[in-house]
Amino acid sequence: ELEKTKAKKEEEKAEAESQLADTQQIYDDTTAQRNADVAFFDETKSACQSKHDEWTTRSSLREEEIAGITQALEILTSDDARELFASAIKAGKEVGAEDKYDTGRDITSFLQLGSDATPTQHAYAMLKEQATTAHSLRLAMLAVQVREAKVGHFEKVLSAIDDMIQVLKDEDAADIAKRDQCKDEYQKIESTSKDLKWKIKVNQATIDKLTKLIEKLEAEKAQTIKEIDEVRAHMTQLTEVRTAENQEFLKAKEEDQEAIDLLIAARSALSSYYTNHSIAMGPIQGSVKDLALSQQPEFDVSADQAPDAIFSDKGKRKNESKDILSILTMIIEDLNDEIKNTMKAEELAQLDYEKQMAAAQKLEEELVAKEESLTLSIAKRKKDRDDEEEDKEDNEEALQDEVDYKAKITDDCDWIIGAFYKRSEARTAEMNGLVGAKEFLAGY
Repeated sequence: ELEKTKAKKEEEKAEAESQLADTQQIYDDTTAQRNADVAFFDETKSACQSKHDEWTTRSSLREEEIAGITQALEILTSDDARELFASAIKAGKEVGAEDKYDTGRDITSFLQLGSDATPTQHAYAMLKEQATTAHSLRLAMLAVQVREAKVGHFEKVLSAIDDMIQVLKDEDAADIAKRDQCKDEYQKIESTSKDLKWKIKVNQATIDKLTKLIEKLEAEKAQTIKEIDEVRAHMTQLTEVRTAENQEFLKAKEEDQEAIDLLIAARSALSSYYTNHSIAMGPIQGSVKDLALSQQPEFDVSADQAPDAIFSDKGKRKNESKDILSILTMIIEDLNDEIKNTMKAEELAQLDYEKQMAAAQKLEEELVAKEESLTLSIAKRKKDRDDEEEDKEDNEEALQDEVDYKAKITDDCDWIIGAFYKRSEARTAEMNGLVGAKEFLAGY
């Protein structure tokens, strides 16, 4: 009964050790994940080379360990070793042993095992110690498997050890690949992000520059439109003034012509008497200097003298009439000269108007062409700004994609980078345990 209880306790102890190793592994992995950071992201080339050299050294040490394992296998699997194991190791598991007997061998620790300890005890002790050191559940499970293996039947255990060694190598290679991949991805993300940030900055600077240029062109266009309106208003004013002057000229001309017509009619009426009675009056003077209008007519008799009862000749008053006709002729000629002068002034005014209108129309055409050119320039700059804004949006989306991708890989990459050396050290401990155990078991 006591033997059964002892066996049960040993099984419970082994199970508890396995659970402890499992729990410890989970705890360490969780702690490593929590404390992971991106310290390797800012590594310099020198630091990377140092780590590479360190890794190369560690890899060479592993190769040396594997070479030792191979040599140990050759020793342990020799015919003499097999014969010794077949004679010394009995089938089945030894039971009923009491702890009060000193076997001369301390099997509690691999480091304290003497040369007389069995290979199973050596292998179990080494695996157990390394499982505790590395907090490895799988190594603890293998230790249990070694302890329960039958003497002389270690093929499965050795195969399991070889498989686990290969698993450790594969894990090591996978960790290296994952770590290097994460570093490369981080560097690519950083490089791409910096490039995109620079492009976005250039985009924004270009957009601001184009916006200021558009505002300047629009202000210039507004000023041009204002000048066009002013030129057109000036042209309208010139036309209105010219029209008013022309109407005034035509009215004055018409009045002068009508006055001339009246004066000619009066002159004809006055001279008709002398013409009808064939009274010669002599040449009619039309010039002012030819007339003595400032003198009053001279009388042969006093003004107070009573007129003679004798009637005068029919042509006696011809000289007075001639003077009047001369005055009428002078006025007619003066009005006619006035019409000529106003016609000349009208002609000069019209020429000046046409000259001013031609200059204004040319200026209007230039301003309209300038407005159209500014409109095209503004449209082109707006198109350039729209293209730049679209390019900026594309760059911002690409930058956000980089941020999202980094967030997606951060947990895994930070964990593998942060836990890489600890995992490597744990695998080294596991490898040492496996190699040591295999050295004791091989050949038995």
